[in-house]
Amino acid sequence: MNIQELKDAVRGTVKTRNDADYETVRTGLLWNGRKPGRFPEVVVRAADAADVQAAVRFAAANGKRVSARGSGHHFSTISLQDCVVIDLSAMNALEIDVETRTARVQPTVTNGRLAHELGEAGLAFPTGHCASVAVSGYLLGGGFGWNAGTWGIACHNVEGVDVVLADGSLVSASETQNPEIFWAARGAGPEFFGVVTEYRLRLHELPRAIRTSVWVYPLDEVASVERWMSATMGMVPGNVEFSAVFSSAPPPLAGQAVKKVTAIATVFAHTEEEAHATFEKIAAGAPANALDVQPEMDTPFEVLYLIMDQSFPQGRRYAADTNWTADPARQMAIMADAIRNAPSPYSTALGVILPPPPENAESMPDTAFSMVGPSFGCTYAIWEDAADDQANLAWMRGTSKRIAPISLGHYIGEADLDLVERSRRSFAPLAYERIQRLQRKYDPTAMFHRPGLELEPFRKAS
Repeated sequence: MNIQELKDAVRGTVKTRNDADYETVRTGLLWNGRKPGRFPEVVVRAADAADVQAAVRFAAANGKRVSARGSGHHFSTISLQDCVVIDLSAMNALEIDVETRTARVQPTVTNGRLAHELGEAGLAFPTGHCASVAVSGYLLGGGFGWNAGTWGIACHNVEGVDVVLADGSLVSASETQNPEIFWAARGAGPEFFGVVTEYRLRLHELPRAIRTSVWVYPLDEVASVERWMSATMGMVPGNVEFSAVFSSAPPPLAGQAVKKVTAIATVFAHTEEEAHATFEKIAAGAPANALDVQPEMDTPFEVLYLIMDQSFPQGRRYAADTNWTADPARQMAIMADAIRNAPSPYSTALGVILPPPPENAESMPDTAFSMVGPSFGCTYAIWEDAADDQANLAWMRGTSKRIAPISLGHYIGEADLDLVERSRRSFAPLAYERIQRLQRKYDPTAMFHRPGLELEPFRKAS
């Protein structure tokens, strides 16, 4: 198959380096303002699964690797590669079945749209924290989203997928049909050996009283804030999400503290009485010297997304890295110190204390998503000028290096995948070995681009 035959075969569009709008297409593959010097040979904007199949077959026939692009949000800029890029942005159909509490979702339905349309039907899903992120990469990487303490990891709420494999075939996978593929599709992230063209989701009842309280402290209070958060999460229900955000202080507070730690508690309750009773438990342990307190605000998903989007404006340059740990006090202390000395005032860090598993709870489902810990942390380098790239990347990586002795592993959805070992350490050892075995079985020529794959030669099928 040559390039003209590919163009004739697809309903979508095909762009090459010879097209006048190639550079616009190339840079548009990434949400990040940081655009690496990588140049896809072909960009196929697929209209449907058949287009994905055609693109994969073209790549196989011409000895080229394939990279699938959802919304281009991964901070490591993995959507932009020197290969055949399959842009899924036009595949965004969504069907909701209220009676069965299920949904059929194409890969580039965004978190925000999914939450909104489900909310209109009185339903919910553990969507990701950023509204503009597509479900494709989010679910493939596991999906550490809203209300995880009650609803679990997002991929554990996936009941089936449709996948285009390296031979160009389109298969369905579930617990009973192609179970190996289904196992990997729930958490393998960019290590996955195919392109998911549809997800089938299990849904939940929408909480009717989603409330948030916010406490702002000077950065030096990080230890007391962490002790309060850890103690609180041991006594509140699983529908509480409690995070600490380390950042520069905005103008109203800058006179009191240059940098701050903001404790944010969100309760996904079904009644106002339930929410208020939980907040009384949370507030009872709050350190006394807050710079600002905003109690029990009404925060439906639309509001939660508006708040999150303010922290990550499009157009800036981004890099990030994550760590799971059993030592939140040490991790938060390191992140607070990093923010105190960050080269950019826009950079931020996040610490999350997870609720303990309920007594007699079943073990986590057996999926490729297999790396998790009692506490989660992410360092976000955010800056504006390309001349500052080296300083900000070094700052972010230096922070993770300090956390490394207490790190259990990484969350692949936001890990610094430019570091080859990050991908391996985003899985339990046995799960990573299983992923590699399945890669050899379903993608024997290593067609699909994976972290570190550029170090190996492409093995075109004979």
